[in-house]
Amino acid sequence: MARPGRGSDDGWFRLGSIEVTSTVLVVVLAIASVIEWAFEGNFGHLQSHITLSPDDVVSGQVWQLLTWPIAYPFGVGIFDVLTIFIFWYFGTEIEALLGKKKMAWFLGLVAVGLAVLWVGFVELTSISNGAQSEAFTLSSLNQIELMVLLVFIAEHPQRRFFFNIPGWVIGVIIVGISVLTYVGNRQWLLLLDFALGLLLTAIIARSLGLMSGWRRVPHVSVRRKPRAKRQKRSSSGPTVVQGPWQPSASPPVSRDQAALDALLDKISASGMDSLSDGEREQLMILRDRLRRR
Repeated sequence: MARPGRGSDDGWFRLGSIEVTSTVLVVVLAIASVIEWAFEGNFGHLQSHITLSPDDVVSGQVWQLLTWPIAYPFGVGIFDVLTIFIFWYFGTEIEALLGKKKMAWFLGLVAVGLAVLWVGFVELTSISNGAQSEAFTLSSLNQIELMVLLVFIAEHPQRRFFFNIPGWVIGVIIVGISVLTYVGNRQWLLLLDFALGLLLTAIIARSLGLMSGWRRVPHVSVRRKPRAKRQKRSSSGPTVVQGPWQPSASPPVSRDQAALDALLDKISASGMDSLSDGEREQLMILRDRLRRR
């Protein structure tokens, strides 16, 4: 369904009754990859080319920097299915704020950023301890799902999860367990890679308009040049006077539509950061209300 007042921004295309958004597209590709694995077997020809292998990337297979999240070279288990569901659930929530285009940029930049960090650590440090880099491949949605979940928690720290636990508590537990695991196993380089991955994801999210309350996170702004307005040609012909018998050019705009347009204009002019928490909630409410009409 089209977003009211701004054209279709809900999905790239439809697959039957399913609106294929950026998040849904990644889920569909991951499921297709799992089905392909079932026919080809462990680490088949296709899976070996979309799974990230540091040596392969260095030798020229750079597409692996982007394809690794949908690679499942050894199939899936119950936790992988749960990961895909969590990615879809929270990714859809984030995409409702960003829109399909910015969500595609967010997922793409996070995937490539995490991959570049991993290739750098494997190829330039002693993290592999002399082992071949094929033993340090990167695949599946697990890391991307974790970053999406943590960005959602950073955006809504007071949102209640299961057992009525605030989101920020869940985030602290997730990060804390990961840090303690790396420290306990003395995996210092893995700990550094994890920390840099969190920082990189936060910078990307902040730059795209999320995490507005996290002022200490660097914000990389990309400003577009304003388009020059076309001057209307003066008409030398006779002026046509619109009479009362002619219908109005556009139907009247409802209050909800006017309020939504005002919020969207504010986002277009100053970015998502310009909205307060109350305006963000109002944006979601108005969007859902107009959809149901």
